[in-house]
Amino acid sequence: MTATGFVGDLRQRATALSDIRRTAYAVLFGDRLGLIVFLATVVLFGLVWRTAFLITDSYTLANGLYSLSNGHVALTDAVYGPGLETPGANRYGGQRFARNYGVIVLSLPVVFALDLLTAVVELRIALVALWSLALLAFVVQCGHYTDNEWVSVGGSVVVLGLFGLNVALAQPLDAGRTHLYALQLTHLLIAAFTPVVLYRLFSRMRTRRLGFLSAVVLTAGTPLAFWASVPKRHVVTGTVVVCIAYCLYRSRMPTDGSLITQRRTFRALAYALVGLYAWVHAPEALLLCVAVVVVDVPTAQDNSPRTLARIGVVFALSLLPFIVTNIAISGSPIKPPRVISRSGSIGGDIAGSASGDGGGGSGSGGGISRTLLAPLFTLIERGMQPLVLLSGELIRGLDTIQQQPNDVYHAFVRSGNASGALDIAGEESVNLSLLESAPVLVAMVGALPVLRRLRLPSSMGDRVLGADRVVDAFAVTAFVGVVLLYAGRLPLHAQVTARYVFPLYPLGVYLVMRLPAVRESLTNHWRVFLWTVTGTVLIGGQLALIFVALTVNGIGEAFQLHALLGLTIAVPLGSWAVIGRSEGMAGQTGAVLLGAATGVTTVFLLLTSIEYYALGDSHLLPMMRALAELVTLY
Repeated sequence: MTATGFVGDLRQRATALSDIRRTAYAVLFGDRLGLIVFLATVVLFGLVWRTAFLITDSYTLANGLYSLSNGHVALTDAVYGPGLETPGANRYGGQRFARNYGVIVLSLPVVFALDLLTAVVELRIALVALWSLALLAFVVQCGHYTDNEWVSVGGSVVVLGLFGLNVALAQPLDAGRTHLYALQLTHLLIAAFTPVVLYRLFSRMRTRRLGFLSAVVLTAGTPLAFWASVPKRHVVTGTVVVCIAYCLYRSRMPTDGSLITQRRTFRALAYALVGLYAWVHAPEALLLCVAVVVVDVPTAQDNSPRTLARIGVVFALSLLPFIVTNIAISGSPIKPPRVISRSGSIGGDIAGSASGDGGGGSGSGGGISRTLLAPLFTLIERGMQPLVLLSGELIRGLDTIQQQPNDVYHAFVRSGNASGALDIAGEESVNLSLLESAPVLVAMVGALPVLRRLRLPSSMGDRVLGADRVVDAFAVTAFVGVVLLYAGRLPLHAQVTARYVFPLYPLGVYLVMRLPAVRESLTNHWRVFLWTVTGTVLIGGQLALIFVALTVNGIGEAFQLHALLGLTIAVPLGSWAVIGRSEGMAGQTGAVLLGAATGVTTVFLLLTSIEYYALGDSHLLPMMRALAELVTLY
């Protein structure tokens, strides 16, 4: 090969790599601002990352990842926790199995990467370096976005100083817990895409500014940062819900991407996400599947047999990991690990009633027909069983709302000293309600005057909804479905911030940002909103810190103080949302109230991570550990 040919080949390879990089960049983040949102959330999540177990269920996931990394599906050794009989472990065939195998498998490459890092450098230094690189990338991207070189230069100096500070304060990190760290890092990265996808959704619906503000509200105004590094399904569910909404929106709009050129591909992706999520949590995936079908099929422009068949094939393929895992564990394609230890009685009840109805009449022609069709009836019955169980749970939730409104009130509005809000010892009220942990969601009451002005479709032609209305319908359907699914179980201890209904946070933020008054107030007064959030965190955070240190005795009182602060700001915010005005002073007032509600949640999350649930000062970043050691409030 000549020198000219070699140079030409290098240029072609460089061009191909550049095209791949641009495609990956567009698919993952959309644009530079989307990348900035991702990096900012990763940096924030790293600040509050604690390298310890918050929930005992995580022991099961860590042991499951350890076993799978050693080639075993069943739990083999209790490397983490007191033993294999931890919450979430299910017994079948004399062995115990974990749950959420989708996340466990996704964490396998991270385990191997951390093991390689451990062989080269001390693990804490490696993770601190990764966090510092994320922060450096953030300030550099901000410099490019603002076209200000001083932002990049000054930010780089700050990053270098923080890295040196962390290295100076660093203590060895237990290298034997790489499976826990891998799970935490996997969940953290998945959670970081939740505000990114929400930003991209609103950027296409409205403007990039509104998309960015929606990402700020979701990241700072909900408990997303608190749960981001906790190995539980909750943040995964939140990301999946937002991704489904994004796919439904794109399926109704002309495509403009280089990778996906047909709208029906996005429609199929919405179902594929549901199928893949079944590998993590099958009951919630079934609920999301019902929500997608109920909204998508009646409002789609093309429901031809060919189109539906393609969607069905994609959905079936997305279920393959779920089905293969179930067959490997229980021998049944529809029995996930989380139900194998208790589904026998439920399935037996359904099967028993069905067989009882089918008894008698043997010897007739109809009996022969039923005998010949028995395998088909059995298959249909087994296929319908999950839907029957889901319907029963939703009906149970509706009955709870009607018959036990106090429990619903304590779970979603005011926790107080309700028995379910107490900790496991029954002494401290440390579990906030949905509204207490995210007071910005109270703005959803602003939908009441909007609904009064809503015009219902008058003909079938009007029922082909626009892209934004389809997402609205999905968000409302999924929101109501999650409420009904868990209404019969709440409130519970060990929730902290209503984690079982975590999908309500991104869904609620979406619905809030869709309100005209909220949208116009934030668009016209975005500086007021951002300065209010900043002031609430920096000034209000110090005041809250002093007040807790001087007046509070115990974590229960501290949590209830934050609960009252959240409800205090929720009352005027809800009143403003119901009025629904965004002109002039009313718009500025709304921006201030939205900013204060967002900032109050951020203050609670920071104090919770630093003091209330410091978990033995187990913060990943040494500077955060040192800060937690200095702050002693009670």
